[in-house]
Amino acid sequence: MLVLGVLGILLAIAALVVLAWRRWNAIVCALIATLIIGVFNGFGIWGTLTDYFLPAAGNWVTTFILMFLTSAMYAKVIGDSGAADRIAQWVLDKAGEKFIYPVLILICMILTYGGINALVIVFVFWPLAIPIARAMNKPRYIFLTIMYMGLLGGANMAMPGSPQTGNVAAAQILGTSVTAAPGWGIIATVLWFAFDVWFIYRLDRWAAKRNHTFEEGVGLPIKSRSIETCPSMVRSIIPIVVLLALFVILGNGFGPIPKMSATTAVVTANVIATIICLALNFKFYENKENGLSVGEGMKKSVFDGLMSGLSPASAMFCMVAFASVLSATPAFQSLVDIAMGSAGNPYFQGFIATQLLGVICGSAGATSTAVCNTFGAQWLAIPGVNADALTRIVSIGAAGCSTVPYSGGLFVNLDVTGCKMKHVWPQQFIACAIPAIVLCAICAGLASVGLVF
Repeated sequence: MLVLGVLGILLAIAALVVLAWRRWNAIVCALIATLIIGVFNGFGIWGTLTDYFLPAAGNWVTTFILMFLTSAMYAKVIGDSGAADRIAQWVLDKAGEKFIYPVLILICMILTYGGINALVIVFVFWPLAIPIARAMNKPRYIFLTIMYMGLLGGANMAMPGSPQTGNVAAAQILGTSVTAAPGWGIIATVLWFAFDVWFIYRLDRWAAKRNHTFEEGVGLPIKSRSIETCPSMVRSIIPIVVLLALFVILGNGFGPIPKMSATTAVVTANVIATIICLALNFKFYENKENGLSVGEGMKKSVFDGLMSGLSPASAMFCMVAFASVLSATPAFQSLVDIAMGSAGNPYFQGFIATQLLGVICGSAGATSTAVCNTFGAQWLAIPGVNADALTRIVSIGAAGCSTVPYSGGLFVNLDVTGCKMKHVWPQQFIACAIPAIVLCAICAGLASVGLVF
């Protein structure tokens, strides 16, 4: 039965990858893959759905649905006002086309390190990226790859102090700090960034040789506006500054302001930043061509934004539910046992475990949490073990094989951006997974000989 269960997991993952590659709907992909796992592991069809899939989906919706809807609303409002076009044009003018790619990677790294939730960062970054992609006539997937470089690169997983789940979970469970092994983290971040800058220019040349250009009419609707019809730079930047400031203040607490949960902080910041954008730039929502007054244009932007959040949210909760079903199987536990029995050295065990469980979890944050919950107590019981080293090994390694084509976050980003998986996942794996795997292995080797700094 155990062999059959493992076979079911492999078949489900294969089906999910093939169907996603062919651009099937995320809900259909997740349901088919989930039922394969359930049948092969003896859960039964209805038992799989009612006992595992639907409860997990419901829990996710309860926690995150408002975060997705308000994030999409903010993205639509900032785009429709013309504020995103103004900021994008300013960034392009200052950086120039020659250096715009590394600048955008750094911007996304700053957003990530500043605390914007990894699940919704696309709603902040994409309205700024699209006007630049349109102006340069470059394919969308280059800019989604750039977003992944900032999102899953050094600022998220390697840089000491990162507020993202992969780093925080490892530090909390292993009893260290989010700045554990800072020397490793800083060096890894610099090397990771350098590799990604080299790779993005290679990708740009590859796209140019194939005549890949910007494509209109797909993904989150972000219309083109002439710069003369956009708000001033001050009016454009204020909503984004407010958004970032509120993420930090509400997520950490400040003076009399109590600390909020991550999701509550995001929802609150989105709503306030949206209201400020509407108030500052209300006259720019008038659309005489479509017969929309200022009020009607504002209302349409808000309503369309909220509705555009439903599709990526459904993709996310279906993939989360799929992962929940998978992790509930005895076959999954057998894979965990394999990782438990891997290399006796705790540092290389951490390397192997993050890659093996990453394939199952499909999320860097979930991988870091699962690895530390599973192995943490065992590692810390070993005399002389360096918990700081393990924290950084797990944090970096969690971005490796968790970069799978059936990741819920990938489905969300494909839905929002309108990109094709064949143009995104291979590049994402090269830019994010390969550096993570290599750097994690190097750190495990250094820790084994006592070089932790």
